[in-house]
Amino acid sequence: MEDNYPKRPRKRILRRKTVAGRCDVCGQEMPLCYKCQKCGYLICQQCMAHGPRRFSCNTVTWVCPNCLNWETL
Repeated sequence: MEDNYPKRPRKRILRRKTVAGRCDVCGQEMPLCYKCQKCGYLICQQCMAHGPRRFSCNTVTWVCPNCLNWETL
């Protein structure tokens, strides 16, 4: 038995965790920033390394200070 309904292609939405942009902590334009998937908060590698207890709890995840969303690196 065949379906008469047209099949819709499934689109996969890929969200980038790293982007180039202006860091929200230091305000400098950086080639590599980590991005919060929920609110778009950007933090560069240098700021993440300077405050590991402030942003990261186990070096695999980090907490966005803007929306308190847990992100993986």
